[in-house]
Amino acid sequence: MRSCVVAILAIALAVAPAASPAAQSPVGEDFEHGIPQGWASEGLGPQPDRGRVEDAQETGGNHFLRISTDGSFYSFGIDTPFDPEQYPVVTWRWRVERIPQRADISTRSGDDAAARLFVVFGDAADPSIKRKLEYVWDTTHAAGSIIPDPYSPDTTKAIVLESGSQKLGQWVPEKVNLVSDYQRAFGTKPGRVKTIAFASNSEETHSSTEADFDDLQIAGN
Repeated sequence: MRSCVVAILAIALAVAPAASPAAQSPVGEDFEHGIPQGWASEGLGPQPDRGRVEDAQETGGNHFLRISTDGSFYSFGIDTPFDPEQYPVVTWRWRVERIPQRADISTRSGDDAAARLFVVFGDAADPSIKRKLEYVWDTTHAAGSIIPDPYSPDTTKAIVLESGSQKLGQWVPEKVNLVSDYQRAFGTKPGRVKTIAFASNSEETHSSTEADFDDLQIAGN
């Protein structure tokens, strides 16, 4: 998933004018009004045109974000600077319809996941350094595992929230604490959050994925 670093940074550059660096209130999104303003998508990998990001609708009327990939990487996110000490709690729900085959996020050749939520931080001691925490619906590793990124193990860590195919087709709610998770992953306190992005990818395993995302909220304790 080497391309994900480029994609998430590209999102930050693409949407930076929509949010002031001094902004204090983070963005939440329920996708009920189509593709939201200020968000940007990025498709990368060997087949960047084989996949899509779209606003989808269920029979009952609920709208949500759908990311599909076919040997590709797609992300959809927003630059929304905020202090995680003030707003540490992130909630959302996701539903996976298809997981990548033979995936293993601890290896370069298998670093694909059906669903990810990326959070990009500035380093507390050196804001020019960016660190990424990603929450993952994985194929292989047990829930609760912390996996260093095989391309950038010092600056990107994955926390597995869901794993495997047991919950395919079901909406699964998630609630995380950015501060405590960052401390577990990196052993220090986080700097300011810069970017949040949903993603799905299958370019390393040359397979395909489909994942839905909804009801992102960022709040205080």
